[in-house]
Amino acid sequence: MWRRALLVISTLLITSLFAPQSSAEPVAPSVAPTEFRFFGSGYGHGVGMSQIGARGQALEGKSAAEILTYYYPGTSVTPYPDNQLIRVNIANLITSITMKAVGGVGEIRLFRGDIPLSESPEPFGTYKGDTTALFTNFAGLVVPQLSSPTTKFAAIPGNQSWTLRWDLPTTTIEVTNKTEVNQYKYGQITIKSNANAVTSYLSVTTTLRLHDEYLWGIGEVPSSWPAAALEAQAIAARTYALAKVGRVRAECDCNIYNSTFDQNFVGYSKEIEKIYGIKWKEAVNRTFIDENSALVVTIDGKPISAFYSSSTGGATQNVKDVWGSSITYLQGVPDPWSLDTTINPRFAYWERVVTQKDLATAFGLPDVLTYRIDSRSKTGSIMSITAASTDGKVATLTGEIFRSRTKLPSTWIKDPVDLQLIRERVICDNTRRYAKKFCYE
Repeated sequence: MWRRALLVISTLLITSLFAPQSSAEPVAPSVAPTEFRFFGSGYGHGVGMSQIGARGQALEGKSAAEILTYYYPGTSVTPYPDNQLIRVNIANLITSITMKAVGGVGEIRLFRGDIPLSESPEPFGTYKGDTTALFTNFAGLVVPQLSSPTTKFAAIPGNQSWTLRWDLPTTTIEVTNKTEVNQYKYGQITIKSNANAVTSYLSVTTTLRLHDEYLWGIGEVPSSWPAAALEAQAIAARTYALAKVGRVRAECDCNIYNSTFDQNFVGYSKEIEKIYGIKWKEAVNRTFIDENSALVVTIDGKPISAFYSSSTGGATQNVKDVWGSSITYLQGVPDPWSLDTTINPRFAYWERVVTQKDLATAFGLPDVLTYRIDSRSKTGSIMSITAASTDGKVATLTGEIFRSRTKLPSTWIKDPVDLQLIRERVICDNTRRYAKKFCYE
């Protein structure tokens, strides 16, 4: 029988993470810790524009173009056609969703099927503005159920998809998905029964103009931010969306998601934010060239893949260190604004606790006794991290997968620490392969 490697720790009573290690090395407990504490900086994947960095540069007087060409080296901010329609998923993998008209007194119209926005067939039904529509997925069909304080409705047979349109500029559609409520003013909404290998579900999309109607609903940053930061965000969001309009993804029946899986879109809810909502719309409008084109980040005359995230650990990522591909304009640049607690109070420096269960699940291990950071990028973010269980199993994850599974804010994470800021070590037993990964020469 192979012998178990002897695990030891050096308990360290220090005031900073970089203090000298204690010479005492008591034997580590044989029981896995109940939780692990992580310290780090930044929020998000860190590739491309830093939103906090954009805010910081705007406060220093930089223009939107200067901000964007800083974070996307070698690019230009130029006019580009953006009059395409974009199909945005606003709810997915759900069984039901509720919609009703708010504001105005217009009618709502229901159409069988997935109707292109450019077509105007006869509707299945036209209903008063006080009508509420509940759409439910049943046996691969979408079944509408209508209700109103003034009208009784007959049952409506299911269909594979339905399209909803509404009247009057003052009318908006309020969409309730569980506890999330948003308003949509432009375009139309499609409710479709979708399916994957496991189950059927609803995919709900809105189709609208990218140029203005979509951009007005982007909810990525506070509308109270400086004008140049808002304009930079609008241009980055437009550029990102342009790369998505050419393909409908089957799993969401969409070009783009409304979440941070792509970029956060909240529809008309962004425009009607108290006090500052109009400032975002004005910032978007300032990036227009004419009715069919606007400012876009380009290289060789074509829109780039304009990735961005909230903040970093002091420098943006080289995309190759995160997703494995090499792109000239997605190289790391200094981002000191992200470490400024006055403009990034929540994520300049953060602390999180991950439970034993959650960390073990992230690594796919029965438990986690210890872990170590195997490698870092030039910016200090984790590229590889390995954990060992009490029974000698090990598992290794990339930094980005580790961040995603543990739901930690970023991969800019300090060296392993326990609740008392301990530094872990393992004395190797060369007869056990798993221990070699944890050796310190």
